[in-house]
Amino acid sequence: MGKTRSVMLETDDGRWELPVNPKEISVTQDSKDKTIDLLNVGEFNVPGNRGLIKISLSTFLPDSSSPFYKGVNPEQIISSVKKAKNGKRPIRIIISGSDVNAQFTVSSATETYKEGQTDIYVSWSFVENRDLNTQPVASWVKRYTETGICERNTKASIPKTVIAKAGDSLWNLACRYYGDGSRWKEIAAANGMTEDDLTGGERLVIPD
Repeated sequence: MGKTRSVMLETDDGRWELPVNPKEISVTQDSKDKTIDLLNVGEFNVPGNRGLIKISLSTFLPDSSSPFYKGVNPEQIISSVKKAKNGKRPIRIIISGSDVNAQFTVSSATETYKEGQTDIYVSWSFVENRDLNTQPVASWVKRYTETGICERNTKASIPKTVIAKAGDSLWNLACRYYGDGSRWKEIAAANGMTEDDLTGGERLVIPD
């Protein structure tokens, strides 16, 4: 079975895990190398500093009638991304299973509405925002290592109950409290659930 990579977005309005993982994510980074031509010798490459990371992805945001719906209306995510773009505000992007965990600005955002469908298809492009005065990120971000894998929390840090927020899923709650998203079924079982279908506002027991 192939590896599944989840995408987290953190904006001024909140944090969102894309309900449907993109089939393909393009992450590019150039270096500012220079080529010099020496007389009677020829060309040489002079390595330069690293360029900015650029990300491109496409996916669809499921409507509430879709089996992929996870409690967040697609318009909420689209509005949050557009607000960041138009307000020139950074978005923190975390892609699990990769070294992407940084702030980006939105360089382009496209929505596609297909006749007869309520899902919204989006294509987004981001450019790394290397702000030298970047403030420390929230603690939930720190639970992801530079490789995109959750760090394991100590058992003492696991609360007995938690109130789910809009955009939460059992997967990211398991990541947050156990350091392993695949343990979401333990939380589901403790709360009489069989699916990862949070809508926000649920009081959940987090088993030790």
